[in-house]
Amino acid sequence: DVFRSIASFEEQAILHDGQKVDRPYRSDIVVENYTKGTALTAQDLTATSDTLTVNTIKALLMYVDNVDKIQNKYSAVNLWADEAGRRLSNSIDAWFLYQALNANDTIDDGDIGGSAGNAITAATGNVLNVFGKINMKLDVNNVPRNERNFVISPQFFDILWQYIAGKASLLGDKTGKNANIGRFAGLELYMSNNLTGSARWIPVDDPTNAATITIQGITFTFVSSIGSTAGNVLISGTVAGTIDNLVALINNGGATSDSGVSNVSLSAANQRVVQDWVAVDGTTYIEVRAKGASYLTVTSSESADVWTAATQIQHLLAGRDKAIDAVIQKNPAVETASTVSAGKSGLNILPLTLFATGVFNQGKNEILDVQLRSDAY
Repeated sequence: DVFRSIASFEEQAILHDGQKVDRPYRSDIVVENYTKGTALTAQDLTATSDTLTVNTIKALLMYVDNVDKIQNKYSAVNLWADEAGRRLSNSIDAWFLYQALNANDTIDDGDIGGSAGNAITAATGNVLNVFGKINMKLDVNNVPRNERNFVISPQFFDILWQYIAGKASLLGDKTGKNANIGRFAGLELYMSNNLTGSARWIPVDDPTNAATITIQGITFTFVSSIGSTAGNVLISGTVAGTIDNLVALINNGGATSDSGVSNVSLSAANQRVVQDWVAVDGTTYIEVRAKGASYLTVTSSESADVWTAATQIQHLLAGRDKAIDAVIQKNPAVETASTVSAGKSGLNILPLTLFATGVFNQGKNEILDVQLRSDAY
C-alpha cells in the first residue's frame, strides 16, 4: 500500500475523539512599495476553514461453515480473514490515490507538445518529457527536490523499464518502503494497481431502446420503459436527462435513486463495485471515475455514442511527501462470532475499517494529476 509510505498522519495523531479535523489556511499577503511618510493600507489577515471528515467505513461479511473448517487442509478462517485485511487496506489506498484528481494542476498531452485536455499516450520517446514536466511544475510550486514522489502504474513502469533498457541500477537503491521501486529523475517511485481510472462517454443523441454501455464488465441498459432488469436506465427524451438518470444510479452506489422510476438497482455483487465510483454529470457527457481501477475498460453498443479515446485516463500521482493526509480511526481488523444461534454451525467473520483521506488547501498545490491514456497500453 502506497499511502503508508507517503501520507501525512499528522491529523490522525491529534484526532482522539469525534470525526472532523480542521486545518485553516491563511489569506495571501503581498509585499508592496513604501513611501516615506505615507501610511500603508493594512491587508486583512483572515483564515479559511479547511476540514477533513472521518466518515468512510469499509467492511465485508463472510461465513465459514464448521464443516469446511474440518475438511479443509488449511485454515479457511485465517486465510479469508487475512485476505479481507489486505482488501480493506487496498481500499484505503484507492481512496488515498484518488486525491490526485483534487490537484490544482495536471500533466497532460498539452504539456509535452500535444493537444491540451487530452491524456498522454505514454511511450519510450516521451518518458523523459513526462518526468521533466513533473519536476518543472513542482519547481514552480516550490516543492523541495528531496521530498518528491511519483506513484506509477505497472503499465507505465513497463514503458519506463523499456526506456532504461532494463538497467535496474538506473532506478537506484530501494528504500524498503511499501511499494517503493527505486528513484528516477529525482522522484521516489512507487508502483500501484490502486490508482484511479476515468473515462468519458459522449453520446451524440439520446440512446435507442436496449442500447448499452459497459464499464468494468458492468452493463447499463437504456430503455424506453423502465422495467425491472438490473442496470436499466430510463431514456428521458433528452441526452441531458438520460445522463442525469445514469449519474444518479452510479452515485447512489448502484442502487436505484428513486425507487425504480428512472433507474433500476444493479445486482448486489455489482453494487459492491460501483460504490467506489464517482460519476460527473457534464450535461452532454458523463465522466466515470473508478477508485482503484487504474486500467478502466469501457464499451458502447452504439458506434456513434463512443467513449472518447483521449479521455480514457489513468491518473498517476506525483507530488510532495505528506501532501495528502490520511486519518485511520480504526485499522483494518476482524471480528468473529458463532452462528449457532441462527441455526448454522460456523462463524461469521466481519473485517472493518474507519478512515478518511484528503488533501488540504496547501497540498493541492504540491501534487499533480499525471494523465495517461489507458486505451493506449
